Parts: sequence; structure tokens; C-alpha cells
Amino acid sequence: MDDAETELTHHVDPYLELLGVDTVGRLHDLELLAELQRGHLVTVPFENLDVYQRRSVRTDVSWSLPKITQQGRGGWCYELNGAFGWLLRQLGFEVDYVSCSVGGDDGWGPDLDHCALLVHLDDARWFVDVGFGDCCMIPIPLVPGEHPGIPRDVRCSISGDEFTLGERNLDGGWDDQLRGNTAPLTLADFTPRSDQLRTEPGLSWTEKPFATRATDTNGSRVTLRPGVLRVREGTGAFSDRPIATDQWDHLLHTHFHIHGQPLAAV
Repeated sequence: MDDAETELTHHVDPYLELLGVDTVGRLHDLELLAELQRGHLVTVPFENLDVYQRRSVRTDVSWSLPKITQQGRGGWCYELNGAFGWLLRQLGFEVDYVSCSVGGDDGWGPDLDHCALLVHLDDARWFVDVGFGDCCMIPIPLVPGEHPGIPRDVRCSISGDEFTLGERNLDGGWDDQLRGNTAPLTLADFTPRSDQLRTEPGLSWTEKPFATRATDTNGSRVTLRPGVLRVREGTGAFSDRPIATDQWDHLLHTHFHIHGQPLAAV
């Protein structure tokens, strides 16, 4: 960890207070890791409001930590997993930032499209993610096979340094979500791709604002997009409610405690 990251240690206590986790006297074990991950997903939203407003979002933790601990905001993967990985390291966990590509209708996207975390614990590797929206809320062992997850079970396959993670869908089948590489990276390695994604026109990141977070540790979730508020109770299907444009600010504050983020792009 470099000197710049070490100088930010005053963010540790407010970060833990935000997550509602007391680490005093506790072992750095899987139970604590899972509690921290769940706390993050419930309290810190996955949102693109700075990107949508064409603000100069960065990948370094000197940007993301104040945004989370002082401004009460969230962010996208480079910010959320960047900050959470830093926190875990401060607490004594061994953590790597790793590159993932995202699956879609047109196949796999580019490398570095997603920043995720690998936590090394008790001679095992655990995949941890707080920056992919409706993602698994507990650490996933990086071991081939099917693993229980919240809100959906997860399937892992491994080939050399490459791994693929899929999630069980509501029909009982599997949808591949992420393909990653276990090689450890720095947050600076993600900066070129982050800059491209936040400035390239026509992408969902730059054209469609959103905010989403888990509302409990059982898989319930709320998502706000222009024109719709989407809610899920537990692991069932989402329910959509149409909303008017003038409801945006109120709902953003009500469900995400965010204000002053207008719907119209700058």
C-alpha cells in the first residue's frame, strides 16, 4: 500500500460506522468479510450520477473514499470496489483488484470493464463484489462448481488464470455474468477504461442515470431509473412502478439519501 493510501486512514472509522460493523476484537475471518460485504451492499448504492452529469470520476481512493464516507454517495465498480478493497486491506485482509469482462447478448465485453476483488483467506480465494449492482451479497469461493448465494446461487468455472461466474436465473438455468483474470492489478490500471466508459457517448453509463442498492440481507432491492421505480422483495421477481419526472429528487433522497443530483444531464 502506498503512502497516499496510508494517509487516508482517517476514513476507516466513518466507513465502518456507515456499514454498521464493529470490528474491535474480531478475527479477520470469513464471517467478518461477509458481514462487511452485506453492510456495503445495503448502505452504499451502485449509481452512475457523476458519470451521467459528465463529472471527472476517478479510480483512486482519494476520490472514492470522501465520496462514500463524507458525501453519503455511491458510485460504480471502480469507485465502490476500489474503496472497499482499500478498507479490507486496512483491516488486515489480503486483497487483489482483478479485471473482469461482462457478459451480454453480444458475448463478452473488453477486459477491465469491471473491477472486482479477490480476498485471500485461510489458503483459499474468495470473490467479493460490491460494485456490480444486483450481485451476490456474500463471498464466493473461487472453486469450480455451484455455490449457494444471495439472492441467487452462483456457478464458477476456472481455466488457468481465467475464471467465469454465472448466476442461476428465475427459470432455473444459468446466465454467465463475469469472466475474470486472477492477476492482481492496481486501481490505476483501470483508469484508461474508466475514462473511456465515462466519456463515450451512447452508452447506458453516460445516457441513463440510475441508482440501486440492496434493502436487506435477504436479496430485496430497490432501483431508480427515469420513469420507473423497481422493487424486489426477497429473491422473487421485480415489481415496477411508473414515476413522474418531478418525483426523481424525492425518490432519490428517500431510497438512497442522495439529493442535489438533477435528472437532466449537464
